[in-house]
Amino acid sequence: MVEVIEPYHGKLFDPACGSAGMFVQSAQFIERHKSHYGDENKAIYVTGQHKTGETVKLAKMNLLINGLKCEIKEANTFTDDLDCVGQYDYVMANPPFNVKDVKLDMVKNKPYFNKYGIPQNKSKSTGSGKEDKDTIPNANYLWINLFATSLNESGRAALVMPNSASDARHSEQEIRIRLLENGLISQMTRTCFIR
Repeated sequence: MVEVIEPYHGKLFDPACGSAGMFVQSAQFIERHKSHYGDENKAIYVTGQHKTGETVKLAKMNLLINGLKCEIKEANTFTDDLDCVGQYDYVMANPPFNVKDVKLDMVKNKPYFNKYGIPQNKSKSTGSGKEDKDTIPNANYLWINLFATSLNESGRAALVMPNSASDARHSEQEIRIRLLENGLISQMTRTCFIR
């Protein structure tokens, strides 16, 4: 993913950064290609978050060791508000797949989750009634929405999604069509590249 989007300068975002592996890969990319890009690792600034405090500490340590300027915080991407729309040159992530416990009320009014559509349940009720209507059936396309809306005009993103995301039906298919019609997806395999 790093070799495709070439994050050698600007602002890089991972809203599910774990121990900052994507950021470390970016630092290594810059080191490998400094004869082409110059020694610009000071020109990249990484922003990330993770929901577990211990993992955030590990991420900060990894970034310190690799000499990257950063802002890493403990936060839940679905419940905490983000200031991300149009802010980043690059987005790279391997977010948790198939998250099913996201409440619709938490995300429906956040522009970074709903610009291309919110995943909806296949029918009004699948047996458990109101709970089905109040939750997102699968958050994979919430992640994709977030990555697409976080990019600035020339930004590029790479993300890992489960195979099922590339051929999901119903509301996910409608979101995928909107993303394609807006020229945002350049490739969609297990790894998805936006712009």
